[in-house]
Amino acid sequence: MRNSMKFIIIIALLIAIVVTHLLTGTFSLAPGDLMDLLINQAGEDVRLVLFEFRMPRIIVTLVCGAALALSGLILQVISKNPLADPGIIGVNAGSGFGVVLFIMFVSGSMSQHLYALPLMSFIGGLATVLIIFFLSFMGGTFKSNIFILIGIATAMGVTGFVYVFTSMFDETQMEMLNRYFAGNIWGDTWPFVFISVPYILIIAAFVFFRIREMGMLNLDDEMLIGFGMNVNKEKIILIILSAMLSSLAVSVCGAISFIGLIAPHISRLLFGQNMKILFFSSLLIGGVLLTGADLVGKLLLAPMIIPTGIVVALIGGPYFLRLLLKAKQI
Repeated sequence: MRNSMKFIIIIALLIAIVVTHLLTGTFSLAPGDLMDLLINQAGEDVRLVLFEFRMPRIIVTLVCGAALALSGLILQVISKNPLADPGIIGVNAGSGFGVVLFIMFVSGSMSQHLYALPLMSFIGGLATVLIIFFLSFMGGTFKSNIFILIGIATAMGVTGFVYVFTSMFDETQMEMLNRYFAGNIWGDTWPFVFISVPYILIIAAFVFFRIREMGMLNLDDEMLIGFGMNVNKEKIILIILSAMLSSLAVSVCGAISFIGLIAPHISRLLFGQNMKILFFSSLLIGGVLLTGADLVGKLLLAPMIIPTGIVVALIGGPYFLRLLLKAKQI
């Protein structure tokens, strides 16, 4: 099947998920309501449900899913390891630690200090990934074979500190933190769209302008040095961009794992190794996966809502084990 047809199928699937998301929920809508909206004849109740409740959440899940997928693609390229994922190497733990510090020392409510909380989450995730990255340098060379192991160990250590601090939390603070770690998308209003989506798009554009370098990083470091590339510099730039993408995403979506692992892997299976095609396909598939998981969480046990992060984990966990077994890592 030609790549153009594969892209059409993915886009059609994405549109189907978005339309289903718009129509389903506590207040069900009919396809005719969407048509009335397009011709500006929809009622106020329909406009309220679509514009104030469902559209912001869909935009957030689409963009954050794409950000996590692109972050995972970058990490896999840098580490030369198809099992790299922002959640696995500590971004979620670091961002969660930033949220814990914020709740403990600044505010007891996520609804307050709207712009400061994502910033703390971002700083925590970025700092954790940079620590892991620099610990993976030995003798001035980045050791991709230990990158994942150091990431897992660091994530466990950071999680331990999280538990120490949360032992002093009250019931309200613990409830907020549990929502975050369960991947319950709490940043589903327009203010969160405005403070996260533009930055994610800008960072993604910076990544696109480094597609050539990302494609070259598939080669051996010694060969790239011979070509005149400053390999360590390129990896540092890309790791910062990756950490920024994933930290921004989890700061509004909560601790979502495995999207950065699954989306690039599916992209490679469908489209091969062309980095420019992988860039766009990973963005699309990441959006499909996170938005689809959010839809499944809403419909599976309706009216009860399953946190999106749990749905992703139920899918991603077995998929990760399958990749490990396939790679003969265990």
